[in-house]
Parts: sequence; C-alpha cells; structure tokens
Amino acid sequence: MNKRLVSLLALLGINQHLSAEQKHDLVSAAYQSAPGAAAASGARVMGLPLSDWLVLASMLFVALQAGYLVWKWRRDARRDQERQEDRRRGLPLMDTDLGRLECDE
Repeated sequence: MNKRLVSLLALLGINQHLSAEQKHDLVSAAYQSAPGAAAASGARVMGLPLSDWLVLASMLFVALQAGYLVWKWRRDARRDQERQEDRRRGLPLMDTDLGRLECDE
C-alpha cells in the first residue's frame, strides 16, 4: 500500500515527505469523495444515468411533500370541525401553550 501511495503522490507532483496533517487531509478527502463516486457508478450499473435518478428522486420528493400537505390540511379541517361542534355543544374551549383555541365562524 505504501508503494501505491508513493507512486500516486509522485504522479501528483508531491514528494515523499508529507507531514502527518497533510496525510490526514488526503485520507479524509478520499474518504469524503467515496460515497459520491459509489453512487454515480452504482446508478450507471442499474441502467440509468445519474441525471435520470436525480429527476426520479425530485419527483418522489415533490409527491411526498404533496401527500404531507394533503394530510395536514385534512387534519386541520377535522380539528376545526371538532372545535365548532364542541362550541355548539357548549363545551369549554381548550387552553394551549399558545392561548385559547377559538374558531372563527
């Protein structure tokens, strides 16, 4: 491994005399670049280029956001309806950390 590293450094124009900090920086840079290279090569193996995978991931993300918003809006509408029914029955309104929950009619 040492001979491979020395030859790689020689190709880059770096002498054998590297400080410990420089060696650490080189190793950490290689470690940080590995996931991107693995993802790019893995995406190509499955038959689609990386750009197509990014388009699919973006579409999935937008669909998840839309689903969350629909769920949130339905939940809020259901809670508003429950508050209006409680007000009609004469039940006391709930106190929260932000103050009293009241419905505008």
